[in-house]
Amino acid sequence: MSIEPPLPDVVEVDSEVTLRRSFDTPPEVMHSLIHRNLEHLGRFLPWALPTYDIEGAKAFAQMKREAWNESGEQGFSIYFKDEFVGAVGMRGFDSPVRAATIGYWLSEHAQGNGVMTRSVSALVRLAFVTYGLNQVIIKAAPTNTRSRAIPERLGFTETGLERQMSKNVHGELLDLVIYSLLRSEAAGRVF
Repeated sequence: MSIEPPLPDVVEVDSEVTLRRSFDTPPEVMHSLIHRNLEHLGRFLPWALPTYDIEGAKAFAQMKREAWNESGEQGFSIYFKDEFVGAVGMRGFDSPVRAATIGYWLSEHAQGNGVMTRSVSALVRLAFVTYGLNQVIIKAAPTNTRSRAIPERLGFTETGLERQMSKNVHGELLDLVIYSLLRSEAAGRVF
């Protein structure tokens, strides 16, 4: 499915934060940041393994390049003060109920600067204003307080719990707290 209008190649969030198509980040840069953050990311993400190599980063970049504007999943690299620090993306544009799910990760050293809140806010704006979606969903493990703070800060409503629907690199099954924001609830808010 093609997205109309097409997603922008670059989203200038503000003077410090820029989102760029994930496949535009060189695989070597992606690989290096992820490897420096394996312990941090692996607590909640199944793919942050010591075996993640440069070939995996190249395959990821190619997959994202092929998917750009052609499927219900789009990803951006996050740059903070021109440094690659993480990723944020939306999937589910092709949902019949016009809902998309936002997912994200951020390097440990970039936390505490509002980078992810600003990045997610920019995607919420794209979802509602540019693409006319009806709902945005975010899911996070109950113990991932930093990740959960993003939707809470942006006025999302906690709507439920998916039991054991994710796992970390240790194979531990994780619950996911579900947050959602409807277009009607976002009306008049600044994102």
